Amino acid sequence: MRVTPILEGPPLRLVPFAAHHLSAAYVGWLNDRTVMHYSEQRHRTHTVQSCATYVASMAAAGNHLWAIEVPADGDRHIGNITAGYDRNNMLADIGIVIGADGCQGKGYGVTAWGAVLDWLKTDTTLRKITGGCLAPNAAMVRIMQGVGMQPDGTRPQHYIVDGAAVDVVYFAVRL
Repeated sequence: MRVTPILEGPPLRLVPFAAHHLSAAYVGWLNDRTVMHYSEQRHRTHTVQSCATYVASMAAAGNHLWAIEVPADGDRHIGNITAGYDRNNMLADIGIVIGADGCQGKGYGVTAWGAVLDWLKTDTTLRKITGGCLAPNAAMVRIMQGVGMQPDGTRPQHYIVDGAAVDVVYFAVRL
């Protein structure tokens, strides 16, 4: 198992998620219906304890969880990014949330995603790196396309959003 590194690239720093990141602000993002509009997290009510349980489960499974910080803004914690492994199939899957108010649409997501993708590409035990989202989530589609991931399948009308069935789209990089 690889240790979760600090990944830096202006304007962000990705640091291993720590206890001080388990804040009311973080829990607030997860409970914000606008932020979570295209996430399955929208169906849950989160607490500091439920988030602590999630953080512990990521570590126990050998996955990576980074807090996304903005050093120029006093190391403000603006989101999280994960890399989850399926070692049996030599896969890693990336997930992200940019939750802090005013931080969406500034390029932070593509910068963080690209940093994690580049780091995962150095793992010689992987053959494929994936990501996915609901098709109407244009910002996430742009992130995956922006870092050079290629379409990797669709689950038609898989989830319900705002009363309508929507596709889930997947992207991948083959190593």
